[in-house]
Amino acid sequence: MIVLKKVSPLFIIKYSGGMILGLLAIVLLTWLANRFIEIEEITTLLPSITVFGTIMSLFLAFKTNESYNRWWEARILWGSLVNYSRSFARQVLNLITPEINTSLQSQKEITAMHRELIHRHLGYINALRMSLREQNNWEELKPFLDENERLELVQHTNIPTQLIQKQAQRLKDVFHDNSNDFRYMQIDSTLNEFYNIQGGCERINSTVFPRIYSFLTTLFTWLFAFSLIFSLYDDFNWEILVMRVVVAYVFLTLEKISRSLKDPFENGISDTPMTAICRTIEIDLREMLGEKDVPLPVMPIKGVLY
Repeated sequence: MIVLKKVSPLFIIKYSGGMILGLLAIVLLTWLANRFIEIEEITTLLPSITVFGTIMSLFLAFKTNESYNRWWEARILWGSLVNYSRSFARQVLNLITPEINTSLQSQKEITAMHRELIHRHLGYINALRMSLREQNNWEELKPFLDENERLELVQHTNIPTQLIQKQAQRLKDVFHDNSNDFRYMQIDSTLNEFYNIQGGCERINSTVFPRIYSFLTTLFTWLFAFSLIFSLYDDFNWEILVMRVVVAYVFLTLEKISRSLKDPFENGISDTPMTAICRTIEIDLREMLGEKDVPLPVMPIKGVLY
């Protein structure tokens, strides 16, 4: 996610370098056509281009709106994951105590169980992050999971799902299968919320934005930009040319923004900063455990937070 307070011209050039080169190529082609093609009669294509531009604005408005909805829903889901993670840690620390009639009678055993459940949750959020990005570097889970458990998990297709299932099994052990205990029901309800968040993210990730619509919008936007500029080949005017290039650039930029927003889990510069969010959760939960050796927050790389 771009977090720059001020967007520099260099960043804009880097972001839209391909578009700028494409527009320069169209300008060059228009100038060459004006210089070397003999024109018997000047034609006026502006009315047709105006209609074309109106239609394209509707296409782009729909695509941008739908792409932003997907991006914003992804951000809401990961914001909810932060909140429920904190709630889960608070419930584990305050509801799992020697008074719940478990086999965990000593403070040392209670503390070990707290640490196991919370660290497994940290493994869960990082596994969810990697799963959504289609990464398989499961070595990153080593700091949070027992090695035997980690090796067993990597054999499964959906590792985040298995981690929540493991949490539920450990809770049953803690509460001696007493599912009527309000404390058990409270924590189990939070685990269900994690499944809801995970399901929402997987739905966005697996529901492909209509490819034909996306492709045609990109194609027609470039066709509009070409028509808008090249229509000056028979009456070349630098002042009008500059204005038309600006208009074409605006249309192309909107189209590029909509493309960058439609898939919020691809680890691009506009995507949900899941790595930074996971680190935020890790810092909060490990401090709630009383740990001192916590990692630093993830910092932006060249104005982009991943």
